[in-house]
Amino acid sequence: MEYLKENAEYFEKKAREAFEEGVYNFTLFFAEQALQLYIKYILVKTIGDYPKTHSFSTLFQILAEIIDSAYEFYDKYSELFELLEDAYITVRYFGRKYSKTTAEKILRLIDEFKEVFDKWL
Repeated sequence: MEYLKENAEYFEKKAREAFEEGVYNFTLFFAEQALQLYIKYILVKTIGDYPKTHSFSTLFQILAEIIDSAYEFYDKYSELFELLEDAYITVRYFGRKYSKTTAEKILRLIDEFKEVFDKWL
């Protein structure tokens, strides 16, 4: 299960590197992967498994079963999570570009996620 956390940390590092390089579309792509794997790490660590999905809504619904505030966090940032779900596809297949401002918001989302869920990471 530790590989999930290690992979999440690697994708987070790559998101930050892409941001520094001005490649904001890959900032979002890597950030989506990082957040998804952080959540799956928490799930496998606490309940022994995780759903094979990329849907943040689904992941947070399950996470909320073990962490009361999880769905509140998702609800607060649902627009950013929906943006990340779209970025997962559009960056790979359609060459979608994103702004520096959007990439900054996403990196702050990772930071806040790690603060809120720190004791489970």
